[in-house]
Formats: sequence, structure tokens, C-alpha cells
Amino acid sequence: AISLRTRGVYFIMITLAFAQMIYYVFVSLKTYGGDDGLTLAERSSIGLITDLKGDAHFYYACLAVLALAIALLARLRRSPFGRALEAVKINETRAEAIGFPVYRIKLVCFVLAAAFAGLAGALIANQNNFVSPGLMHWTQSGMLMVMIIVGGLGHLLGGLIGAAFLLLLEELLSAHTEHWQLALGVILLGIVLF
Repeated sequence: AISLRTRGVYFIMITLAFAQMIYYVFVSLKTYGGDDGLTLAERSSIGLITDLKGDAHFYYACLAVLALAIALLARLRRSPFGRALEAVKINETRAEAIGFPVYRIKLVCFVLAAAFAGLAGALIANQNNFVSPGLMHWTQSGMLMVMIIVGGLGHLLGGLIGAAFLLLLEELLSAHTEHWQLALGVILLGIVLF
């Protein structure tokens, strides 16, 4: 709610500041493993589906969650709220002038993004049987932003395409050189510039 009262670079800086504060809170919580993280005894059970211990079952459960999330976002995009969100994205001042509650629309969008991020965090914790504060570090946010930018801002499947491209590129480059991060950085810079 506080972050949404800022714009541009200030918005980026304040959200990063809040993320770093939360990161350091979790690093200092020794009850939950602190900097070492927390090992989970077993994977969570989901309602009627209780056999998620096998990797294949867990993969299909994650795939179903992804498909459901994309379907919900596609439906949301076509809804009146999605149209209002598109109007706010195109011209915030004009949307406010014609009566859209811009602040509330942006807040709902922020909360939805946080809910999906929390769902993704629960899935990765179950995949690894481990929760680490490193997942909350600012570099993780930066990597997610790179995935979205590479995949295409404003496209529903942009993040998915960007993640697949980036992970595939990382695997290919790391197989050929130990300095793969430098090559990856140059490629990403080229994508952003051109």
C-alpha cells in the first residue's frame, strides 16, 4: 500500500527496500533455520491428492497449478477488472479522470501478484523439501524480472517463455564454458538493447 503511492524509480527502490527488510528478518529467525534455511520433512498433501511424494505426481500437480493459474489470469484479463487494469496501464491519469479507482485497481493487482508468488514459493519449497531465505534475496527478483522482459512484457505467457529461454540458455552455456554468466549477460544485454 505504501509502495503504490510512489512512481518510477522510487517505486522500484521502495519495493526492493521492503524486500530486503523482509529478507533480513527471515535470515535472523533462528527458529526457522535463519541463514541456513529450513528442511521440510515431506511434501505437502493437497486435498484428495495425497500422493505427491513421487516426482512424477508432483510434476503433474505443478503443471495443473500452472494451467489453472494461466486460465485464471486469461479470464481476469478479459473481465471488466482486466479492462480497467489495461486502461490504468495505458494512461493512469486518463483512467482516473474517467472515474476508475486507480489506487485500488493497482493494489488488487499487487495483492494478486503476491498471491501467485506465494503459491510459486510453496511449490518450490515442496519441490526441494527446503526453504531458504536466499529465495527472497533481491537477485531472485532481478532474475524474475529478466525472465519477464525476455519473454515479453504485457504478454500472458511472457514469463513462462522467458523462464524457459533463460534456463535453456543457462544450461547450454554452462556446458561449454565456466564463464557462462558473462556470456549470458552479454546475450541479455543484447536482447534488452535490440
